Amino acid sequence: MTTPDALLGARPVRDNVPGSPYQPGDAVKIVHNIDVDVSDLRHLVGRRGRVDYLEYDCGCGQSYPGDPMVGVVLEDGLNCEFWPEELEKDR
Repeated sequence: MTTPDALLGARPVRDNVPGSPYQPGDAVKIVHNIDVDVSDLRHLVGRRGRVDYLEYDCGCGQSYPGDPMVGVVLEDGLNCEFWPEELEKDR
């Protein structure tokens, strides 16, 4: 069976990446939603979670190592992806 990640070329990285602004396991807070035309996640601003993975290959214009998509698991278990500038380190 082919997963959506495989179709899109996504390869989540769950190891530390030197030079990345966030690492898997980091506690984060959502502070901004920069591209509401693509994904309107403004209702998540203020919520907290943990970085689950970094994504460099899904075709959204990411660059290695400093500008990944950041996969976050929120406190209620919801999974979402954010740009680094939409997050800040928490606690």
